[in-house]
Amino acid sequence: MADLVELSEIKEVLGIADSVDDDRIQHSIDAATTLIQAYCGRQFLADDDVSARLFVASSPWIVHVDDISTDTGLIVRTDEDEDGVFETTWSASDYQLEPLNHRLSGQPWPFTSLRAVNVREWPRDYGRALVQVTARWGWNLAATPGGIIHEELPRAVREAAKIQTVSLYKSADAPLGIAGFGDIGIMRLRQAMHPVAMALLAPYRKDPVQVA
Repeated sequence: MADLVELSEIKEVLGIADSVDDDRIQHSIDAATTLIQAYCGRQFLADDDVSARLFVASSPWIVHVDDISTDTGLIVRTDEDEDGVFETTWSASDYQLEPLNHRLSGQPWPFTSLRAVNVREWPRDYGRALVQVTARWGWNLAATPGGIIHEELPRAVREAAKIQTVSLYKSADAPLGIAGFGDIGIMRLRQAMHPVAMALLAPYRKDPVQVA
């Protein structure tokens, strides 16, 4: 699996030139990637292939979905008669991907909802998942086999990944959770997420969507 930051970047931050601790650093990178995606409630690393997921429409016109990185390969189907078969395939002209223009707050953003248009409505039945979306899930990265093009990842997320990785790497040297001593006494590691990383990631946290 690709990660949010590369081994060479962390070694540069730590000032490490040899490869003695490469495995330990890589484990910290993997853990930081997992923590950040869980904290934000989103998948920053886009899938290489499309797959189908089920969703519950929040209204007759809107269905919130997991992050969709591209409309290439996107297929939308609905179960109109509630028999568990998604027999109705929607035309691209029947729904609108949002945020519009693949952008939010002036930066590239994944699609996070589908709006029914042309007098179409999403089927609803007391919370039952009647919308099936086949897509390439994840942030709008330019993914390549075995890695990602980091320029497509928000800078704040990359910086948070570096900070979180270094924090996890150094935590192994903090006996009993003691990170050091300051003017006010003992400083302890009180939480898994680094506070600066949390601040950087705040704009990218996402509320869960209703999925099956």
